[in-house]
Amino acid sequence: MKKMKPSGWFFLLAVLLPIFACVGAIVLVYVTAPNLTDVMKVLDTDDLTRVVVPGEKEIYISESGDYAVYYEYRSVVDGVSYNRNESLPNPRCQLTSQKTGQAVELAPTIVAGNVYTTYNPERAGVLFKRFSIDQPGNYDFSCQYPSGTSTPKVVMAVGPNFILEFFNAVGKPIAAILIGAFVFVWACAISLLIIGIVALKRQHSKKTLASET
Repeated sequence: MKKMKPSGWFFLLAVLLPIFACVGAIVLVYVTAPNLTDVMKVLDTDDLTRVVVPGEKEIYISESGDYAVYYEYRSVVDGVSYNRNESLPNPRCQLTSQKTGQAVELAPTIVAGNVYTTYNPERAGVLFKRFSIDQPGNYDFSCQYPSGTSTPKVVMAVGPNFILEFFNAVGKPIAAILIGAFVFVWACAISLLIIGIVALKRQHSKKTLASET
């Protein structure tokens, strides 16, 4: 069996590098790609508990993790429609554990782009607060106006931080695609560099042999 020259091994490596990079990128995207059903669950706003404020309501949180409070400026609660301005009247809200009596920190996070809209029934909300739960259980959620007034009536929705969850579900495969593309481009660049170096060395060797003869 004829032994392959060192340059032949380099050419083989140059061919295999992009192939391995492409296969690795496909596997990475496949592993991180979300199930369509899981993505739709993330977007299910029926998982939110709606509270007409000023007011309070008991909320059961079944799992630890990241959650959110949304200001639903268009909402329907018990058959009553609420259509308000997107600008929040800024009530003071608090979440307290019934088990420990401790208040859960509600971090401000209102961003104009963090909105959702549904059409049956028609609802629109913006991310207002975010919080984390370590111990699942029953919690008391309440909102009041600093002045003590009872109007305007608005709707707060408490539940999964599906904006963050959607980003995690969709953002991971997008990041995987970008990383895979980056690795593939660099693999191709390295392959071309290897081929160029080997070709130059072969050309130099041929010139050396020609001059010796």
